Amino acid sequence: MTGQSDREPFVGRARELAALREMLTDARGGSGGCVLVSGPPGIGKTRLVQEATREIGGTDVLWGRAVDDPGAPPLWPWRRILRLLPTVDDVVDAALAASDASLDRGVDLDAVRFRAFAAATDALIEAAEPQGLVIVLEDLHWADAASLRLLRHVAGDVGQSRLLIVATHRDRGSSALDGVLPELLRLPSVRALGLPALAENDVRAYLAGYGGPLRLDAAQEIHRRSGGNPLYLRAVTALPEAAGADAHRTGGAAELKHLVQTTLQGLALADSELLDAAAVLGEEVDCAVLAAISRRPLSEVVSSADEAVRKGVLTTVPYGAGLRRFIHAVVRDEIYAALDAGARERLHRRAAEVLEEREGPDPLIAGVIAGHWLRSADDRDSLLRAAGWCVAAAVAATRSLAFEQATAFLTMALGAHERAGSPPPERAELLLELATAEFRSGRYAGSLQHATLAAELAKAAGRRDLVAAAALVVHDVGASDLLPAMARLCDLALEQDDAVPTIRARLLAQRASIAADLGQVDDAERLSEQAMRLSEQCDDPNALLDAVRARLKLGSVGIDVEERLRLGALAVDLGNRGGQPLTALWGHKWRIEAALEVGTMPAVEAELMAVKALADDTRLPLLRWHDLRLRASVEALFGRFESACEIDAEALRLASTELADDLSAAGMGHAFTVELAMVTGDTARVTPVYWELLSTRAPSIPIVLVSRPLVLLLLGRPDEAHAHYEQLLPLIEAPGFLTSVAGVANNLVPLVTEFADVKTAETLLDLLAQHPPIAAAGAGVYCAGSSFKNLARLSLLLGQFYAAVGYFETALAVNMRIGARPEVVLTRLGLAEALLGRSGLADVQRAEGQARQAADEARRLGMPGPLRRATALLDRSRAGMRSADPLTPREREIAGLVAKALSNRQIADTLVLSERTVESHVRSILAKLGLANRTEIATRAATPKR
Repeated sequence: MTGQSDREPFVGRARELAALREMLTDARGGSGGCVLVSGPPGIGKTRLVQEATREIGGTDVLWGRAVDDPGAPPLWPWRRILRLLPTVDDVVDAALAASDASLDRGVDLDAVRFRAFAAATDALIEAAEPQGLVIVLEDLHWADAASLRLLRHVAGDVGQSRLLIVATHRDRGSSALDGVLPELLRLPSVRALGLPALAENDVRAYLAGYGGPLRLDAAQEIHRRSGGNPLYLRAVTALPEAAGADAHRTGGAAELKHLVQTTLQGLALADSELLDAAAVLGEEVDCAVLAAISRRPLSEVVSSADEAVRKGVLTTVPYGAGLRRFIHAVVRDEIYAALDAGARERLHRRAAEVLEEREGPDPLIAGVIAGHWLRSADDRDSLLRAAGWCVAAAVAATRSLAFEQATAFLTMALGAHERAGSPPPERAELLLELATAEFRSGRYAGSLQHATLAAELAKAAGRRDLVAAAALVVHDVGASDLLPAMARLCDLALEQDDAVPTIRARLLAQRASIAADLGQVDDAERLSEQAMRLSEQCDDPNALLDAVRARLKLGSVGIDVEERLRLGALAVDLGNRGGQPLTALWGHKWRIEAALEVGTMPAVEAELMAVKALADDTRLPLLRWHDLRLRASVEALFGRFESACEIDAEALRLASTELADDLSAAGMGHAFTVELAMVTGDTARVTPVYWELLSTRAPSIPIVLVSRPLVLLLLGRPDEAHAHYEQLLPLIEAPGFLTSVAGVANNLVPLVTEFADVKTAETLLDLLAQHPPIAAAGAGVYCAGSSFKNLARLSLLLGQFYAAVGYFETALAVNMRIGARPEVVLTRLGLAEALLGRSGLADVQRAEGQARQAADEARRLGMPGPLRRATALLDRSRAGMRSADPLTPREREIAGLVAKALSNRQIADTLVLSERTVESHVRSILAKLGLANRTEIATRAATPKR
């Protein structure tokens, strides 16, 4: 068996090699990037990278490799690289230490992880100056989630650096890799480079490098049997013609298996046994560890390992003295699979004992040791030792923010304890640790299940403290399918009256939050009040923060604006002091919404500036997105549409890259576009993409249900819109439907108006009239002005013109006060319609003035829809004035003098007209007004105009 060497013929990769070298050149010039080299096992991914990086003088090339071992430490492929960059390693260690110290304070996990990975990214980019740096991460398909997450972070920032990341992986990766690949490939700095099988001409050229030209039929046969895979190609050509004659069905795999077996048979027994031990250790082995396991002198082990290298079973490792690696994972797998079960168990036990002795309490090797113990035997002592190492590995994973790996290790520990028959309290504590790790990794359903099981075991064992702890594991999760179980678990914990006050306060807050999510407003209000009182007495920041969150979930129900402003300020303070920027963000958002409700715009501006400063300081993608969304919505409220659209586009770009997994992030950008189209009347930006999102992927919550027919209307599909409108009508009177978010009522009113639904308008008017008025709302998506406008529009539809005029006048005053220019335009138009509905001459004249002002402002702001409405209203008002008063100006003048009892002669003298002309005007007045005599003219002139 011939080992792969860096002088092996390199053929068939000219395009890929050129592409990789181009990226290397770009990186050295300051345009870094990340390239993902993919292909099946043995296709030559590593060899391509070696060839591309062979001669790049002055630029360091650092290699790291993920391994096929569930016990591997988190961030393993990165750790090897960081050891070679001491300055970067120190930065990462400090960031992780700071993160670990803050985990117990209940910080925002996303923020903690982002800060740590941002620090690592900045340090790596700085290390690439000034000569450039290439980092090679091999076998990404075996990488842990934390390693992939760090890669995702680095890849997003390398575009303006001298750092190039080259990562290799198999076509069929792991679920973790499959989950992050779409995110990676969306980044502008990331490029995919797939390696296809070698063509027949490439195979001929490859083999010619070993033994001269081949006959055409021989090259065709070898190409067919190897599938164009260099690894299998070497195996096929190394065997006699008769060996594996039918193996072409497996693409050369059978030849490789046969060749491995043949090679091993040719080794001395001691060398063969050494390879057995090496296969148990993994794909990469340390000769010193191998010597200890085999109880042989190190010099003999090194000699045997070198013989295996010559035979092509092992290869040297460029980044570590004393290390050897199997030529390929499939070679190691074949040797390991051939071991008898007993021999395998003995070697695993010996490996565990040696690593325990050599590595001591090193947490980074804990998972590896645990894996060896678990595969060594099934006796109680081995299982408990394995469980202990699993817990140690979970602690190390948590400190590295690798919560998925912590979950895996704790699952292994729990399984070992169950097989060992450990007592319930011990398993309950471990279940709590597992539930916590699952919650941190986003596995909420599994976390709740294990927390519930822990509570049941703890209750049976009389461990009330564990019952309370179990109830607090899963929090701030509004998933409807989880809420009932969360409530039951919380109620179980609250049955204990002797709980520590701080814990009881947190339990009350948790239960209040669940009640709010379930729509149980009265319970939520009562429980949140209790939580606030108790947490303020305890003076515990975490308990107080939980209570604030629960209290503010009620929105404006039962909490006045001043109290919400206070609670928001408290959340900001607690968030800033406790290292929880997302909590601080929510505090600022609550204060923004409260200030908008009362129309205190300077306070809104101050809070927006605070959010931007927070976003700039933390660089958290979610925080930056919220900052953009808030600013876009308020800019739109003020009528600064161009600025609002630019900010919205930036938010949408961020949503499609950094927050691609959050459907609501992109959805809110589309919702902004819809609201903008409703206000301006320009529907060009409303596309069917949003309809697809609403109809197929968005949850059926109130705002989505109301938005569906609205979007269809804007897309010019009124019949479909009406069908969806009919479906949501039965839900309008359901508790919480209209108040779930501000946009529900704002979007429902135009639908009711569009479909002239008088019955629903009456119901909706009664419901909305019960809500306290607000100056503005909706900063999260699109700010709308005074809530009186909705009451006015509904009254207008119902023909209640006097009420509509009053509502519109109030709304106009509010919108003018807060500077909501587009809302002023829309309110003036509504007021004009209501005045025309009353149809008195003075009303019609006033309507004309409102329509004219609306037209002028709509023209300035760029609102084509309202401008068209204003033009139509101007035409109506002018026609109305003609209908209300058919007299000419001269006739009105003469009618006024008739009303003063002047004779025709007196009128003629006053106006310097002939008496005959005055008589003609009087007759015309009588005819136009349908009057009989001069007395009726006088009476008509004296009657006040409505």
